[in-house]
Amino acid sequence: MNNSSRKIWENPWGYPEGFIVAAGVVLTGILLQATTGKLNPDLYAYPVNVFVGALFVIGLLTIYFIFNKSRSVRWFSTVYSTLPAIVVLLVLCIILGFIPQFPITAEESQLPLDFFSSLGWYQMTTSWSFVLCCFYLLIILGFTTLYRTTRRQSWRDIGFYLNHLGLFIALLGGVLGSSDLVRLTMTVSKGNTEWRGTTHKGEIVEMPLAIQLDSFIIEEYEPKLVVIDNETGRILPEARPESYMYEGIGKKTQLAGISLEVTDYLPYAAVFRDSVHSNIVPMKMDGSTAALKVKATHEGITQPVEGWISNGSYLFPHSILQIDENRSLAMPPQEVKKYSSHITLYTEEGKTEKAVIEVNKPLSVNNWMIYQYSYDDSKGKYSDTSVFELVYDPWLKIVYIGIVMLLSGAIFLFVAGPETNNLKIEKIAEIESDKIKK
Repeated sequence: MNNSSRKIWENPWGYPEGFIVAAGVVLTGILLQATTGKLNPDLYAYPVNVFVGALFVIGLLTIYFIFNKSRSVRWFSTVYSTLPAIVVLLVLCIILGFIPQFPITAEESQLPLDFFSSLGWYQMTTSWSFVLCCFYLLIILGFTTLYRTTRRQSWRDIGFYLNHLGLFIALLGGVLGSSDLVRLTMTVSKGNTEWRGTTHKGEIVEMPLAIQLDSFIIEEYEPKLVVIDNETGRILPEARPESYMYEGIGKKTQLAGISLEVTDYLPYAAVFRDSVHSNIVPMKMDGSTAALKVKATHEGITQPVEGWISNGSYLFPHSILQIDENRSLAMPPQEVKKYSSHITLYTEEGKTEKAVIEVNKPLSVNNWMIYQYSYDDSKGKYSDTSVFELVYDPWLKIVYIGIVMLLSGAIFLFVAGPETNNLKIEKIAEIESDKIKK
């Protein structure tokens, strides 16, 4: 038997077959999606997901140790199966990024009625295709790791096991743990304590913790000025709208062809109007608005136009300064720089904790993550109500363990450096020895 025929016999499948198998997994998922519909995470919540995970691992170990000499099982630990599986899963992830994704809790009536909806790709993470591809990759990872244990071990294998087991744990925990994920919102007013959360269906759920809102603080950027069209209200120039952020009294600038000079600034002002006149006075109170006094000049007018401009609030109306028949100066609502909730947290165990929750700075307690979600935007910076999102994910620690192992393996391989020529020769000799024994 020549070398080429021996190679074909030892490796009967290559990349084409690998892509065919991976595509077959996706096709199987599409057929299941068409016949049974999307996966319902509630049906696979604890303890069902633990049973499924244990059964999957036990089945993987049993199949390998019984059929580890089978060429088909060995093929799953080769690059010919691994690379196509990764490519197909990556394609699904790219599709997930391009197609709008709807919450898992969204009903089918809320989804667009088109080809992608029939495939379940508007909720990709609960589609049969995506889940089966994840389990297919888990099978490959499991067989690859187990096959490595049958070879001669060295200290360099530590990086390999950390990488593969870490990815296996993170991926399996992420897939199984999605069924136990709980998202609730909690609305708390200043000075009050709330212990009830609301589901996406509007159901009230009593929580194992309570939140007291001590204070809610919003920081805003400095006010901006824009030139608007009197008829359409659009910011000028329409092709490339311009704006000017307040920098200080006496500052001058050019805005849409108009020369501006800021002559006064009131960070807290009240607007009083009657049928004829409008007056802006300094007044620090809930509902006060920011106001800028501006002098405007341009070639089309002989005398400068001067007056107050404000962005208004839930209590006072906004004020604009008309430049001519076509244009006016206006102040858009100030952009929020940061908002944070100062809270007192109470737990069932009797624990009391003072904390500050901000966007991207959540609070962790037990298996709950508390995020700053929203506030009463009708009152803006004077909101006395904060909305929190509470996420329960007991599998998150398992996913983190896998990620830490994966990163540790990458660092280990980087520090260990590339293999030496002698080590490569030893591995080649080992592989050839295994072939002779078979």
